[in-house]
Amino acid sequence: MIHRLLLAFTGFTVFACAQPLKLTRFDGPAPAFREEVAGVYQIDGPMSLLATPEAAVADGPLVLEFEAFCVGGVPAFAVLPGPPYQAETHRRLAAIGHSETWTPYAARLNPPDKPMPPGWKSLRLDLPIPAGKSLQLRNLKLRAERPGEFDAKSAARSTPPEFIEAYLSGKSPASIDRISVTNDTITLTGKADGHRDGIFLAEIPMERLMDDPERFETLDAITFDDAGRFTLTLPRIRDRNGLRHDRLLSRWQLVRVSETGRAAHSHSRYADDIVCRSPDLPAAKPSNKKGLGGWHAGRLPATPGEPDELDALGISAVTVNVMIHSLVSLTPGAHTTPIQWQGRTYHSREDVLANLDRSFLEAAKRNIMVSAILLVANPARDGNPVVKRLGHPDAHPEGTFAMPNVTDPEGLALYGAILNLMAERWSRPDGKHGRVHHWIMHNEVDAGWVWTNAGEKPAIVYMDLLHRSMRLMDLIGRQYDPNGKPFLSLTHHWAHAGEKRWFGSKTMVDLLVRFSQTEGDFPWALAYHPYPQNLFNPRTWEDGQATFSFQSAKITPKNLEVLDAYMRQPALLHQGKVRPVHLSENGFNSKDYTEKELADQAAGMALAWKKIQSLSSIESWQYHNWIDNRHEGGLKIGLRKFPDEPGDPHGKKPIWHLYHALATENEDAACAPYLPVIGITKWEEILHRGEIER
Repeated sequence: MIHRLLLAFTGFTVFACAQPLKLTRFDGPAPAFREEVAGVYQIDGPMSLLATPEAAVADGPLVLEFEAFCVGGVPAFAVLPGPPYQAETHRRLAAIGHSETWTPYAARLNPPDKPMPPGWKSLRLDLPIPAGKSLQLRNLKLRAERPGEFDAKSAARSTPPEFIEAYLSGKSPASIDRISVTNDTITLTGKADGHRDGIFLAEIPMERLMDDPERFETLDAITFDDAGRFTLTLPRIRDRNGLRHDRLLSRWQLVRVSETGRAAHSHSRYADDIVCRSPDLPAAKPSNKKGLGGWHAGRLPATPGEPDELDALGISAVTVNVMIHSLVSLTPGAHTTPIQWQGRTYHSREDVLANLDRSFLEAAKRNIMVSAILLVANPARDGNPVVKRLGHPDAHPEGTFAMPNVTDPEGLALYGAILNLMAERWSRPDGKHGRVHHWIMHNEVDAGWVWTNAGEKPAIVYMDLLHRSMRLMDLIGRQYDPNGKPFLSLTHHWAHAGEKRWFGSKTMVDLLVRFSQTEGDFPWALAYHPYPQNLFNPRTWEDGQATFSFQSAKITPKNLEVLDAYMRQPALLHQGKVRPVHLSENGFNSKDYTEKELADQAAGMALAWKKIQSLSSIESWQYHNWIDNRHEGGLKIGLRKFPDEPGDPHGKKPIWHLYHALATENEDAACAPYLPVIGITKWEEILHRGEIER
């Protein structure tokens, strides 16, 4: 409950804390504005609305705050206090960004030098929502501006983009070619050309920045043979500032030491070969490509006489969201167990872990492949001490989640402890807690500003952070499971970024390839989200921005051949093999529950399924969202209707019955009714057989 401080002011009660706002229509068609559920408003197309506080608001600088869900975003808009609502007193507020989840928005309404007009009662919001687009708003409020809220904030130090670019592009006269890690030792081999005096092997802990002058924490002498090659074996564990340090997690570099100082003489490299607790742990082998995204045990209440949904649909793969900050505490508690990591003590939260075990055990009973989506709460929105230490300090409150804090020793240590806890627990040979086969590293990182925020950064600086996160998961995970992989999570925006502050999926893939080539390749894979071009329109075969070119603006179900061809390029192979591609979040909207819209939704799924059967790089499709959700910006993307749908809660849509039939002997019969919806006579017509433009 929000504490309210009552003050006397012109006959009204004045609230010193946040003041809720009630929205009503000022100008625009009535059907285009509605309150979906209490306090959640949907606005279709351009509209003027009145936002009225419950009581009068005190003088002083105010902030308009709400949460928005808007695919495509809304341009900058005018706010007019009144009545009367006069143009000369209007304030222009920043655009509402594109969002595919509820995203916070806060804008300064009146700075100290521009007070609100006397006697105002409401705010008129003139929202230029593009025609055909929808905006959802909730938790609207006015509140006092916090001291320093809109001041420029100092950023955590990061390596300049020019330095990273020069490092990735540069040539070196020496190299570390292989690093092998046993339980007790690390063995490094490499070579140096020409003059070899003064060359040492340096260890660089992972959190150290590339241009940090203090990054070379240890120097070991090297003996070269006549051909300039060397082999050096070192202890795996060393003391670091009085703490146990596992050097598996360091990167290594050759350094020339001279009277003028130390200078890099090679690129850095991470471990290649890692001793594994269970080298014979079997890899996941899904029986088909059919999966569910965002699944967890118990999400759909059991219906007497009906099989579990996983069994009913023949699911072979699931993704499970894991809020990793919730797994540990910095202090002991009623349901915690001490865990040791890198000389530090944390406390695992056994009740939270046991709840996740339920889902993983249910999947294991059915030999279902599990991919955990690793999410970190945003420290700009969450005051939990774990979140504050774990999340990147530059994260902006507009971000739903945050990048881990991988360039700080305490942040990296906490992150490593959590990854080790998960990998050890969910890769046990006895399967006591269930199994996680793969790790999806955060969510839609090419749209990191919305989904995995680390502040506003150039793409190459952002990838420096993400690469460390993926490396850490790989190095830790392969100690327990030789087959587990970190996956790069991306949107359908390919060669075009899609929105301001976004990067584009192709940019992220290309940068990760460069980091891998420079610092030693590792078995990362791809978790792609090829939604239709317009998330509201399931008729993906009409996607004009999805072309058969590596420069396609988007990759959607229409042009999945582009993704397959791109991943088959020699530079993207790992040890000569195509990296796995999981389409780990995808779905088709039904604008409503009419026969036509439901047929369009199912037709999109039929097209996508027939496409992926011909593309061997694509191993799995996880359907999202399984059940319609009233808090998803107006989308009805599920296989089932809303849980509270009048007369048909959780009702099965035609797409549910189609999905049920896929990968069975009834597949062709179930797909056939959707051929005329697409306007084709056979499924071969949707397959692109020509060249992909490079």
